[in-house]
Amino acid sequence: MRRAIVVVVLLVVVGGGIMAYLKYHATNDDTFDAGGRYDSTQLNDMGIIYVNRSDIYAFNEGYSESENCPWGFPHNGIDYFFSNRSTVIAAAPGLVESVTVTDNGPDAANRFHIMVRIRFNATVEVIYNFEPWTNDPAEKDQQLEMIRIEAGDWVAKGDTIATFLNCGYGAHIHFGVVQDNQWRCPREYLSDEAYDDLMALVHTYHPDWNLCYP
Repeated sequence: MRRAIVVVVLLVVVGGGIMAYLKYHATNDDTFDAGGRYDSTQLNDMGIIYVNRSDIYAFNEGYSESENCPWGFPHNGIDYFFSNRSTVIAAAPGLVESVTVTDNGPDAANRFHIMVRIRFNATVEVIYNFEPWTNDPAEKDQQLEMIRIEAGDWVAKGDTIATFLNCGYGAHIHFGVVQDNQWRCPREYLSDEAYDDLMALVHTYHPDWNLCYP
């Protein structure tokens, strides 16, 4: 039996946009069982979520815990700016716990966020927050239809989880890792190969940037 989870979503205005911050509360101490599908002891070989580096057309924010970073504000994950209809793949194996939609209101340009939560083990979740940057409910529905997984599915690292719908300036996926109820720098979970590929992407746009800032 998996642990029960209560999720509280807090909407915070950051850099002109709205970001959902999650607070997790485990209600019991049940352990997670991957059923022999993969070794869930430790997440230390996480991959990238794009197929080709050319699928990403910008890099504007990594992980930061303060304003002491190039983008100038705290940011609890990595923003992947996908070109329209690019394939999104799983960075790590796990159980799809939920696919949920947040509606930030009819006046919001970045109105709809679609959050995919994939649990790796009892303490670690990988989060993919799709932000197609649209105010149109029909485009929100289109992005939902382009997500290939649903709650209860098991995914392997590298499996296709969605095709990204880029509807406007700023469209991206906010990607992050939560462990023990805290957002963490993704670097500690990445394989060396994935980290090198991701830093090559970052340095294409910003040669002196790091991925994470304390």
